[in-house]
Amino acid sequence: MQREATAIASRLGDSRSKAYALASEIFVSSVVAPKPLHEFEALKREAIAAASGTVDAYIQTWARFGIAWEEILRGRLTDARDSARELMQIGRLLNDPRSTGFGLWLLTWIALMSDSYSEALEYSEQSVAVAVTPLDRTTAIGGKGCALALLRRIEQAKPLLEEHRRQCVADGYHYLLVGTDAILGVCKVLQGNIQDGIHWIEEALSRHERGIDPRAADWYRLFLSEVYLQIISGNERLPLLILLKNLPTLLRVRVSASARIRSMTTRTLENPHFDPAGFHVARAQMIIGLFYKAKKKRVLAIKHLTEARRILSQLGQTPILARAEMALAELRQ
Repeated sequence: MQREATAIASRLGDSRSKAYALASEIFVSSVVAPKPLHEFEALKREAIAAASGTVDAYIQTWARFGIAWEEILRGRLTDARDSARELMQIGRLLNDPRSTGFGLWLLTWIALMSDSYSEALEYSEQSVAVAVTPLDRTTAIGGKGCALALLRRIEQAKPLLEEHRRQCVADGYHYLLVGTDAILGVCKVLQGNIQDGIHWIEEALSRHERGIDPRAADWYRLFLSEVYLQIISGNERLPLLILLKNLPTLLRVRVSASARIRSMTTRTLENPHFDPAGFHVARAQMIIGLFYKAKKKRVLAIKHLTEARRILSQLGQTPILARAEMALAELRQ
């Protein structure tokens, strides 16, 4: 259908028809078959040029949003942030709250990935406030639930995430679960239901790998690796009852964690659709480095954490960069 639409737009030849067809091509390729970087860059330039040649506020917003989301999927957070701010500028110029809301939602996810959870909560609350359509509100609430969960405000987060999931399934918005499903699993882990949380993330990983968005499966591998890492590093003391309840799971994880963390992070690093100098690769490198640090393998830990820091430093001063730098400082003491 997309190829047919593109052919029709080419015959018509006007900017508006081309802009709609190109924006659709960006979304379809994002979900179904990501393009090589050079093809995406060419498509991005063409879509922006076509959208800018119209007076159609919707397509000017939608084309830029699709581009920014694809940048996030590739791990190019600096480019995604630029697109989000451009969306907000267009929102002000066109007096279009949808453009502003989409920009705020994108900034929510950029902050979440950077471990800037308070900043993510602030952006998500602003995006809820300007939401116009049911879709806008659903996506904004999902972002807010994720921010609250990662701030460990689980009693507030879980109802939001569960309602977000129920609404998405009821309305057929299964793709919107790409960002939130793994965080619901993290909620369960933080509530002390470690086995249920791990199982939830594994099931979500499998669902996305089978068809919703295979790239999201590698995001989930990183979430799962972080859960495993926290268990083997022993940085958190669990209350006795929670420890006893989860003891079989904790013992199983300790046995399998080394192989699973290496396997899951390797899969992420080998993903051809992630920018080698992008965020997802940097996070995978950081997790491997922290894993080797927990295992007292100093040389390997420094190697991977140094690579993570190199990439993350290009994305600005963020909590995730500070985390990598702190681990390196501890290793060099």
